[in-house]
Amino acid sequence: QKVIGRSEKDIVSYGTQMVETYGTESGTLCGGMDYIEFFVAVRNDDDGTTMAKIAKFYEFFFDAIASVAFDGTSHVAIIAFGRVDEHGRAEQSLLFRGRPSDDDDPPKDGGVVHDGDIGTGHHIAMYVGANEDDYEVAAANFMDGGLLWVNTLFEDRVLDVETAMQENQFRFKDIIDIETGDVLYVLEHEVRSVSHKLFPGKK
Repeated sequence: QKVIGRSEKDIVSYGTQMVETYGTESGTLCGGMDYIEFFVAVRNDDDGTTMAKIAKFYEFFFDAIASVAFDGTSHVAIIAFGRVDEHGRAEQSLLFRGRPSDDDDPPKDGGVVHDGDIGTGHHIAMYVGANEDDYEVAAANFMDGGLLWVNTLFEDRVLDVETAMQENQFRFKDIIDIETGDVLYVLEHEVRSVSHKLFPGKK
């Protein structure tokens, strides 16, 4: 998927609000993708509520900067990672776009077949915080929320904060409504500390 630029063509394709917020004139210094977008099936009468709940999830568990935009077609939850500039543009973003469905109970996994033990087969890896303390807070949040999860395809078995600190990573897959506990979307997250051996920012 192309990175949103700041040209007239991008404005036509993505809308003025998206371009003003996320359009970039050059590549970032980030060691990964600028953004990745996931389509979330929602009821036809959803007015952006589901995307707002997803944004709130990341604010609550990661203390992330999150917002919801309407681009004229659909609501998009925008989760900022990395550096955020003076205009509110993030170096990296997770985008969750609501896609209306005729199903009264739309699938929470994007329609991808998944297994409770091994997930959907795809995942994202992300580094959290500026230091180990930030990472520890995130790990504790997910443990307290009962969301730590083990992918049986891998050797790491992290179900508590102590092990998360030893492994420098933990996993979860359920993005939930923090008020009700209902699952909104399923996506495996491999969450790593900046002390992880694969952290790209190491000097």
